Formats: sequence, structure tokens, C-alpha cells
Amino acid sequence: MKKTIFCTLTVILTALMIFSPESSIFYSKQALDICYEIIIPSLFPFFICSGILVYSGFAESMAKFFRPVMKPLFNVNENGASAFVLGILSGYPLGAVTACQLYENAYLSKSEAERLLAFCNNSGPLFILGAVGTAIYQNARVGIVLYISHIISAIMTGVLFRFYKRSSFSAPKSRLNTADGSISEIFARVLANSINSILTVCGAIVFFFTMSNVLTNILPVNTFSDAIISALLEFTGGIKKISGLSAPLPFRLAMSSFAVGFAGLCVHLQVMSVTAKYGLSLKPYILGKVLHGFLSAIFTLLILGIFPQTVAVFNSTKAQLSCGFCLSSVYMISVNLLIFLISVFMLFSKNIFSQNKRDA
Repeated sequence: MKKTIFCTLTVILTALMIFSPESSIFYSKQALDICYEIIIPSLFPFFICSGILVYSGFAESMAKFFRPVMKPLFNVNENGASAFVLGILSGYPLGAVTACQLYENAYLSKSEAERLLAFCNNSGPLFILGAVGTAIYQNARVGIVLYISHIISAIMTGVLFRFYKRSSFSAPKSRLNTADGSISEIFARVLANSINSILTVCGAIVFFFTMSNVLTNILPVNTFSDAIISALLEFTGGIKKISGLSAPLPFRLAMSSFAVGFAGLCVHLQVMSVTAKYGLSLKPYILGKVLHGFLSAIFTLLILGIFPQTVAVFNSTKAQLSCGFCLSSVYMISVNLLIFLISVFMLFSKNIFSQNKRDA
């Protein structure tokens, strides 16, 4: 039945592209502009830096600070801390990938991995602060509000899902191992993984952005419904449309916050492709993302009630988007440079330690 539905939808989408090629090409170009102007500058450098952090062992060192709270708060053993930290640092879909890898290597039980998937797969800080806050809304404080709401909601979702299969088996505690290798080997591996990741993300954005717009063109929907449908399918393009609605700013920000928390079908299919071979149930993940979205919207409204934002957003044309994104470049370059320097320091420290150990 699932394959039949999937094939039927594919045939419909293919027919739409055949009968409206001009629209498909036009929206594909718009999606490529989003990738060029927002996604690649904000995510690709961070993919590289976060990859170096993973292989250097720095991410695992950061995870140690969260280990004591994993079991009491989330009912997940301490090894799940690395997936939570990487999900916050790197964004979609690295948190889900890490959770599956932990389960594959028996660091987590099946129920713990499913529980972890509900709250560890989150959007990264550079996307929310840079792409959404500064580039789309042209207001850095908006990005801060959205990011705080996003993280608080992820934690709350994890706390609520601690009761999911709470009596199931928990994996024994074990130490995570960091892959060995020289600096050049690690960088080559990270660069290849980062290129593959950014191509996957951009490819998914182009496909879902194009399909959502082609669909809404033939459906009797207004501007508001168009923005909602786009956000549910692919949240980057959806947030761009939400930002241009003629609605009060708090309402637009709450909708954008929901879109980032829910992540959209585009991200969910990426997660499904990752979890398929592990046999993990996606029910807690999907329910977790729906809950995450609603909580994010609620917390955004609460924060805006205390710290109101009155800066109007601009219409996201290509030229204005480039101008707005330039404002976030200094921030992103500084953060990436700091992470890169820390990563290099960790790599050198690791190599020196390994050399001293061999000499001893």
C-alpha cells in the first residue's frame, strides 16, 4: 500500500512537470538561488567544522557536560549526549544520523534510539541565526528568539518522550571511540562527507521547493495556505513565504518557529533514508517533530511578549537577500574560525598524545 501511494504521487508529480515545464524550471531556479544565497554559505563551512569536531573528539568532550542529565531528564543513557550535542551544533539531519550510529554500535538500545530521535534532530545555530534571523528577517535579535525557542522546545520534547517505552531495556554504559587518523586523512574524509551532505540538502530543497510551488499553482489556495503548504514540505522556502505575509510580526515569527521545529517533509525523508536499515520506529520521531513545532511557536510568542520585536521584515528579493546575508557573514565567519581553531588544536593534541603513547 505504501509503495502504491508513493508511486501514484510520483506519477502525478511527473505529469505536473511535463505539463508545466516553464513553472518547474522557474521554481527550480528560485530554489537554486536559496541554496546559493542561504544554504551553502551558512551550512557548508559548518559541516566541515562540525565534522572535524566529531573526528577530533571535541564533540565527545562537549557531550561529557550533558552526560549527567541524559538519564534523569530523557531516560537515555549517557552515550546519547553526543547525538544531542551534534544535533544542536550541526543541524538537520546530523542528530538523527548520530543516534542511528550509536544504536548500530550498541551504545543505545532500540527504545533509547527511538526516544532520542524524537528530540535530538534539530536545526543548527548558523541556519537560524544567520539564514532565518539575519538574511530572511534582517534582524539578528529575531534569530536569537527563534533559536532559544527551538532549543528549549527540543529539551521539553525530550523530557516528555522520556516516558516512551520507559520500561524497555537500556544499553550498558560504554565509552565512545573516536576514529584515528592524521590531520590530512581526517580533513579529506570530512570534506568528502560535507560535500555529499550539502549536495543532498540542496537537492532535497530544489525538489520539494519546486514540487510544492507547482502543486500550489494548480490548487485553489491563497497566499497564507501557500506559505503553510510550502513550510510543511520544505521549511526554508516556506519561511521565506511566511516572512512576506501581511500578518503581524509575532504571528509570522511563531509560524516560522513552528516550521523550523517541525522541519518539513524534506528533512523527514532524509531521516527516513537514514533510519530505514536499522528498523527503528519513526512514530516517536514524527510525533516529536510535531510537538517540537508547536512548542517552538508557543515559546516564541512568550518570549516576544517579554521582548517585543518591532523591526519590519523586507521582501526577500535576491538583491536584498544578498545584502541581508552580508550582515550575518561576520558572525558566521567568526564562529566558524573559532570552531576551526579549536578543531585544529584538538587534532594536534590528539596526534601529540598518540605519539607520546607510542614512544612510551
